[in-house]
Amino acid sequence: MRKKQVAVIDVGSSKITAVIGERGINKTFIIKGRFSYDYDGYVDGAFFDEDKLKRILYSVGDRIRKETHGEVKEVYVGVPGEFTKVFVKDSQISFSKKKKIKEKDVDALFDSAFVISSSKYTLINRSAIVYELDDFRRLANPLGSTSEILKGKLSFVLCSNYFIDIVKPILESAGIIKVECVSSDLAQALYLVDAETRDRIAIIADVGHISTTVTIIQGDGLLYKDTFSYGGGYITAEISQNYSIDFDLAENLKRQVSLTSISPSSGVNLIYGDNGQYYSADEIKELVLKSLENLCESLSESLENSGYSIPEYVPIMITGGGITYVRGAKEHLSGRLGAIVEVIAPKVPLMNKPTESAVLSLLDLALAQ
Repeated sequence: MRKKQVAVIDVGSSKITAVIGERGINKTFIIKGRFSYDYDGYVDGAFFDEDKLKRILYSVGDRIRKETHGEVKEVYVGVPGEFTKVFVKDSQISFSKKKKIKEKDVDALFDSAFVISSSKYTLINRSAIVYELDDFRRLANPLGSTSEILKGKLSFVLCSNYFIDIVKPILESAGIIKVECVSSDLAQALYLVDAETRDRIAIIADVGHISTTVTIIQGDGLLYKDTFSYGGGYITAEISQNYSIDFDLAENLKRQVSLTSISPSSGVNLIYGDNGQYYSADEIKELVLKSLENLCESLSESLENSGYSIPEYVPIMITGGGITYVRGAKEHLSGRLGAIVEVIAPKVPLMNKPTESAVLSLLDLALAQ
């Protein structure tokens, strides 16, 4: 029997990445194709260069169609937090007598909880934080249980029509029959965090190149989502401006520094810059720490504004390609925030890197559909 093949597109804040894949053994993946394109990204819910984005998306769609020989008719596009809103609603439906809960009853619970009336947004995902029956049992999945009522704390993710109106028509013009927009944040929550941890509560900070999204997760839903402008590119820009050097050289210097290293009591502490010059490791370290201070303040403010009381034992899980490769960043954030900070990534051989979190989470979700 031929394996199911799917295609996903991750719209990051510096790259558009497409992956064509199949399910491997033990929840792994067989990657049949992968390609990325650099672009200018987005801020405040808008793309910097829409024309360039459209050209890239057309190339991506056309390449997916050609590499799969037209067999992949549907493409899943990950919508970043910059273009989504999250609503949490309580809902309840009653039955005339005790009955076994069926899928249509769960659908009715969701339908009664939220009806979108905005012309600016479209519902793209809905999922449950928790269900409750008439005997006060709280369940992750009520199907097959017997009850006279069905309650639910439900999460709804809406996508900006601005995003959909740019992405969908271009991919369709490239020969993609169906374009399914899904929340990248929800996909990462369900794939990267195990169900037992989510049932308690969990926090993910997806730090990208120029944008960071903080999500609080419970059950199979997002309780809270906040996005702010900060990413690894801000650190690089700080170094670039300080030394009046180009961005690529500044990025190289950033990747060499360690925030946990102690300067030698004697001798010279320098970093080679690939341009015939050396730079002070201590100076670069201070620039990185100065920039990370902005992230710490924004993270603290975001979690405080959520209104949720997070137990001290709940870690802040960092993923994405923004700062996870900066040596000592995790330890600095932990000390500065007074919280446990962990780096999370897919548990897949050869792809167990935070930079793979978004695209592999989307691939897992698409294969599960």
